[in-house]
Amino acid sequence: MIFDPVFTWFGWGFLVLALLTVCIIPAVRGDGPRWKWFARMGIVAVLALALARPGIPIKSSTEEYEAAADVYFLVDTTTSMAAEDYDGDKTRLEGVKKDMLDLAKQLPGTRLSIISFASTASTVMPLTTDHAAFASAVDVLSPEMSLNSNGSSITEAGAELDKRMKSNQEDRPENKSLVFYFGDGEQTAETSVDSWSSFASRIDDGAVFGYGTAQGGKMKEPQPFGYKSSPGDDPGLGDPQDPDGAGGGSGGSGEEYIRDGQGNPGISMIDESNLKQLANDLGVKYHHRDGGASMSSIYTAPKYDQTLVKKDGRVTVDEYFWVPLILVFAWIAVEMVFGVRELMRLRTITPTRRGGRP
Repeated sequence: MIFDPVFTWFGWGFLVLALLTVCIIPAVRGDGPRWKWFARMGIVAVLALALARPGIPIKSSTEEYEAAADVYFLVDTTTSMAAEDYDGDKTRLEGVKKDMLDLAKQLPGTRLSIISFASTASTVMPLTTDHAAFASAVDVLSPEMSLNSNGSSITEAGAELDKRMKSNQEDRPENKSLVFYFGDGEQTAETSVDSWSSFASRIDDGAVFGYGTAQGGKMKEPQPFGYKSSPGDDPGLGDPQDPDGAGGGSGGSGEEYIRDGQGNPGISMIDESNLKQLANDLGVKYHHRDGGASMSSIYTAPKYDQTLVKKDGRVTVDEYFWVPLILVFAWIAVEMVFGVRELMRLRTITPTRRGGRP
């Protein structure tokens, strides 16, 4: 048996104490039959039990349709993914997010996972069939702030991917593994690009998607998710000594463009040679993404049969607050009867004045 009070325990205790006080004082004074006040105290106790929301935890099993495929999305979240050279002046990461959501639509019932990498790699979302949760995780992806960056490798996610794939393949050896890589190929770490050819035999399908242009794009300093400019930002005004707008806000956003060591706007350019080599190592195709074509037109995901899978261990609670509430409502009906009888009694003993008025 567990309890989950409607209010906090403090609020629950305060309310119960107040109601008991209302019953105890008249009982002590002798206002009316004492048995009624003691009965009312009992009803307050029953109401307290109802407000505590008693319940019994029960392990339940559910059935979900699941496809025999594990899909890994490797997402570059380095500062360069904030470069504004995707489909005009959008950031590269905006294009990545759109493509990830479009790609997930082609993979119903599959288990999806997101691994992001910048200076370090981490699993943003472990494998799950909850595609709504996947969409939420995609929404909050953001580039690493330049102050936190100390150089990044485009193969930084290799160790994390290897660990996750080994663990999940032991759990579901029959599942296919798909790997999708999203990045600009820009290697800023002093180390060389690692080879991912060892993954090729363990991957059943996937693709490498490249973002950015050869001309490159400027990058605003990334801001935390949900960041909003302060009311004091002056819209439309940039640095007067920065005629190209590289150092000022854009439309009053208050965000500044990142500058290089010489004080000029930093420019990030795609490195397709690195991305093509990565695709060759994985044994998948490379596609450059510029917003000109839909995801479905350049990549078609394999179709997997969905089976009904039973999942145990989910805990639900059967609540029984309604049982004591039945007694409370029954007593309310009794009180109404008492009230009507008392009213009728008073009407019979009240003297009537001349003219028929009491």
